[in-house]
Amino acid sequence: MSVHVVSYNLLVPILAEEPGYFYKCHPKYIDRNYRFGFIQSELQREISRHKNAIICLQELCRTTIPLFNEFFRQQNYRLIHKSYGEKFNDYMGVGIAIPNSMRSASAAFIKVSDKIKARLSQKATDSLSILSRFRQYLRDKSSRGTSDPWDIAMNKKNILIFIRVMIHGVPLCIGTYHMPCLYKFPDVMLIHATMVKDLMFELARGDNMILAGDFNMQPTANCYRAITELGCTSCQLPKSKIYEVYYRPDANHILRSTYVEKNGIEPPFTAFSSTPNSPDFCAPMDYIFFYGRLLVNNVLRLPNYPDSESYPDATHPSDHLMIAATFRLG
Repeated sequence: MSVHVVSYNLLVPILAEEPGYFYKCHPKYIDRNYRFGFIQSELQREISRHKNAIICLQELCRTTIPLFNEFFRQQNYRLIHKSYGEKFNDYMGVGIAIPNSMRSASAAFIKVSDKIKARLSQKATDSLSILSRFRQYLRDKSSRGTSDPWDIAMNKKNILIFIRVMIHGVPLCIGTYHMPCLYKFPDVMLIHATMVKDLMFELARGDNMILAGDFNMQPTANCYRAITELGCTSCQLPKSKIYEVYYRPDANHILRSTYVEKNGIEPPFTAFSSTPNSPDFCAPMDYIFFYGRLLVNNVLRLPNYPDSESYPDATHPSDHLMIAATFRLG
């Protein structure tokens, strides 16, 4: 009994087609009609080749949701999705598509920042004089707008989709997440990574689980290590200037990465592009993590190096590679 899990960042059309953004790409290859026909053919290949294929998508948006709803309907699938973005990114979000034949026991849409906020409280200032409290207010206001990682973390809108399905009577939990892209604030990414990992364990309640998505992190980053390394000594969550933090990460539960499990190492890259702020960016960003009585049978083979100046190109319709893994359920 097996399940095949795909994860794919689709690249929002409004961002792909912004003039001068993917400046090394031929205009034909950033056109939405070309890209999405190609993407759908890639997804259809995975669905037709694998039984019990589950598709996790990032950067779905208002423009593409109707297209993918219709595509999955034709494949006898249903798409579960949630948007959280803003106008500039066409209200992008995430989604999970499952076969109509696969029974879904539950689904949840979790705004991770709400879970972070619930574990914070404003630091008490009642004992301070009026003048001291005013000075504290000014310091807090400054921190809110600039540097406090907890304040930044609890103001992100990213959504974790979590579903529990039954495969021949065996429960399996699937989550997908698109981590905030905040390279200049690694502590914020660490907070989100740790919280998402802990939420998956909390929601799965001991069942087998898989967490897939674009995590905007490299394997050397503390946020990756917080998800995969037991007792990570350098993964301490930051302190806050503004809040009392009541969140204590679950240090006893970690996830494994499918590509490391099968190949001994993460892929050389899963994202490749040249943009004005990040020329020739090439690194692993996308992962399929898992926990429980699951055996990784195989993973989708990925290239060792890019073969063009920038994605999207003639054979890669997104700036991310599609990744996938087949599991045997224990």
